[in-house]
Amino acid sequence: MKLGLSIRKRGFSLLELLAVIATILILASLLLPVLSRVRIKAQRTKCFSNMRQLGYAWIMYSADNSGVLVESYPVDNPYVWVKGDMTQPGEAQNLELLRQGKLFHYNQSPAIYHCPTDEGVKVEGKQMPTIRSYSMNSFMGRREPGVGPIPVSAEGYVPFFSKETEVRRPSDFWVLLDEDERSINDGFFVTDPVARLWVDFPAISKHRHNYSFALNFADGHSEVWRHRDPRTIQVDHNKTEQFGNTDLQRLANASTVPR
Repeated sequence: MKLGLSIRKRGFSLLELLAVIATILILASLLLPVLSRVRIKAQRTKCFSNMRQLGYAWIMYSADNSGVLVESYPVDNPYVWVKGDMTQPGEAQNLELLRQGKLFHYNQSPAIYHCPTDEGVKVEGKQMPTIRSYSMNSFMGRREPGVGPIPVSAEGYVPFFSKETEVRRPSDFWVLLDEDERSINDGFFVTDPVARLWVDFPAISKHRHNYSFALNFADGHSEVWRHRDPRTIQVDHNKTEQFGNTDLQRLANASTVPR
């Protein structure tokens, strides 16, 4: 018996297909920023963890050496915290230079020396992966007085802290930070105490934790600092003059003190 009904097999019409695609694109546009923030947070957390572990190693070294701080001055110095220049192809990936540093004994994981967002340095136009992203405050650890003030503007400031007891407010002074790929070389981070020049500079880019960087302090705590001065993101090479930059001033205030 015929029912007079016809059953028509049908798929999506063009309009329906376009509607589905549009819906997917809208959902993706909503989710991507969320996923990006999650990824940035995860990378920042990893970098923060690296910094804390290196900070613990710094404290343990001092405890084992009667309060003497590990040295940061890298030139012909067997007592330096880490060896290697990240701009030199023969050193940038040499793990042995990490092992020769005085902090490696306290945590023998090379991974804690590298920020997950560090893309490596450019040498002769080519990107070169590096094993280290972090550098030490140049005012931490003794050096021969004959070396003179570093930088020259540090005349009139405490040239270096050689012992734990010399750092009177340890929660105010940083030890290690996440240095920018365009700035990093040795493990000796030079800050201008009068805050006129970015002699070296911390991570300053969107891919490095969205314009922020991790650093640890002499009392063992770590922080993430976000750049606030709009001029900071213009910095792309060492010895950039930006007198009055509040980010530079903040870092200078936490590096050393007047005599």
